[in-house]
Amino acid sequence: MGTEEKKTTPEAEAPGAEEQKQAAEVATPEAEPAAQEAATEQERIERLERELEEAKRKADEYYDKYLRALAELDNTRKRLERTYQERLLQARRDLLRRFLVVADNLERALEAAKSGGDIVEGVELTYRELQRFLSEQGVEPIEAVGRPFDPMLHEAVGVVSSDGVEEETVVNELQRGYTHRGELLRPALVEVAKPPETSAEVEGEEEAAAER
Repeated sequence: MGTEEKKTTPEAEAPGAEEQKQAAEVATPEAEPAAQEAATEQERIERLERELEEAKRKADEYYDKYLRALAELDNTRKRLERTYQERLLQARRDLLRRFLVVADNLERALEAAKSGGDIVEGVELTYRELQRFLSEQGVEPIEAVGRPFDPMLHEAVGVVSSDGVEEETVVNELQRGYTHRGELLRPALVEVAKPPETSAEVEGEEEAAAER
């Protein structure tokens, strides 16, 4: 008896191949968007990393500029302070030199007095030199005697009964006042006139004192 040969077809050789092919065709469209999304996310991450690196670079650059500006500001402050101190010291030296002239004049006046000379002349010379120096510095004397009392320039330390003088008029100057460039430096100490008391006022005061 002969054996009967079995013939196989492609469908028989790979059972279910058609189903797999169909499943692959169905799965591929779903996988492509996921892969594209993953690639897009990776690009976004890489872009953010580049931006972060650039931001760090700029931050380091700005911080370096800040430190340089801070150092320059500190150097400028120190330079200005040094210049101010030098000018202040120079102004003090100039002032002391001017007072040395006054001291020289006083010394000459004392020497003249010891040798029998006129001390008044030496003192007057010293006073004129001092007044000249004060005037150059913007210091001016306050006119007081004969002027109406001004509380902004005068300080009353007493009153004087004076006939024929208007009330609130300065009649005596006990200490001269000065201004410096229009601003009060020291008020003048003065006595101010008041009308003389009448006999009735005097008697009233005496009676009040007796009652006490």
